[in-house]
Amino acid sequence: RNAITREWAVELLQYGIRVNAVIVAECYTPLYETWINTLPDPQKKLREIQSKIPLENRFTTAEEIANTVAFLLSERSSHTTGQLIHVDGGYVHLDRAVDCGK
Repeated sequence: RNAITREWAVELLQYGIRVNAVIVAECYTPLYETWINTLPDPQKKLREIQSKIPLENRFTTAEEIANTVAFLLSERSSHTTGQLIHVDGGYVHLDRAVDCGK
């Protein structure tokens, strides 16, 4: 992700096009709920995952992700290009930190 984002940012700069990537973490959605409910103790797993998210021990919301994307699409980010923006509550690669096996 990083290499291609940076490469596209360099290539498209001449056309005034900015390229950034938004990297998201756990976001509680209906699909996520379907998955979590397949586990032996869904509520326990939810508490375990949330306890490992440094900012407020909660999932990132879809609105927070959308707000980040809206910012990157706006002129307020006119000098931002080639960046990976993590919207993850401060916990990069959460999937590697929590055992999600059954």
